[in-house]
Amino acid sequence: MQILLAVSAAAAALLAFNGGAAQSAEIKVGTFASAKSFTVRDMYIPWIAKVEKESGGAVKFKQFWGGALIRSPRKQYEGLLNGIQDASPLLPSYTHKLFPDFSFNALPFLFRDGEEASSVGWKMYQAGHLRGLDKVFVAGIWTNDNGGMHFNKKLNAISEIKGLKMRAAGPAEAAVIKVMGGVPVGMSITQVAQSLHRGVIQGTFNGWSALKSFRITPLITTHMDAPFGVRGFFFAIKKEKFDGLPAKAKSAIRANSGLKTSRAWGRMNENRGQKFRKEADGDAKRNVLSVPGAQQAAFAKKFQFLHDEWVKSRPDGAKKYKAVKQFITDYRKGS
Repeated sequence: MQILLAVSAAAAALLAFNGGAAQSAEIKVGTFASAKSFTVRDMYIPWIAKVEKESGGAVKFKQFWGGALIRSPRKQYEGLLNGIQDASPLLPSYTHKLFPDFSFNALPFLFRDGEEASSVGWKMYQAGHLRGLDKVFVAGIWTNDNGGMHFNKKLNAISEIKGLKMRAAGPAEAAVIKVMGGVPVGMSITQVAQSLHRGVIQGTFNGWSALKSFRITPLITTHMDAPFGVRGFFFAIKKEKFDGLPAKAKSAIRANSGLKTSRAWGRMNENRGQKFRKEADGDAKRNVLSVPGAQQAAFAKKFQFLHDEWVKSRPDGAKKYKAVKQFITDYRKGS
């Protein structure tokens, strides 16, 4: 009897030490964007909370926002592979050589909006058309809204863009800037506000949805609005980390991954971008340049060679471009 009581007491003590339940698996998630930014606050944190709840406590995300683990936007993926963080939302434009096929997103006059582009992005991934993702579990692939060109000086005509230095996230974006007559300067979104303020650049090429998150709006006097292309993102969990998670944790993550999540995040970015477009239109201190409807087709032809070069510059380029166009057609048909 004394032995039985001793064993029971030891078991009770161990149970109390463990909090009455099995320990949760931990995932370190991080990004350079702050916890107050739209994407972190309204997209990633709610997603994490939903996954944790549906896992029944099997997984816990330890959150490191605002560059707490890795400050540089260009080092996020490297840090993930090296184990500094286990999960992160990533922008392939910053490491385009590792993810060369994502650049179809940046082709101008291709997508109508961010939700459409996000649907196509996920389906391209499912079809095996996006290289570089073999080392991660992909929870979602989405985009922002069509990028605009935003300037810290007043412009009265599109032709006045010529010679202005503009921020570009990567080579695909730089190519679009060159067509417009601008001079691309490679830099991350976190450097834009300071660079505009100091006169290092006179403009930036990015989605409207990012303007307030990175404190760019107060510095802008002129916007150029056209479907210049979107930026693709993906939410990655290191494959080794994901594979080692408890079954309930993996099940909860899978249940909140895929096309539905991708489209939802793309739609959120699109809605935010459209809101900021309306604000700019109603602001007497800002000028919004656009291409008249009757001139859209002729204007779009200026960028057709970028589509042709995209096809020629990669293995199975024609096949992949055909898939993009087919997925767009399917989306517009409601399938």
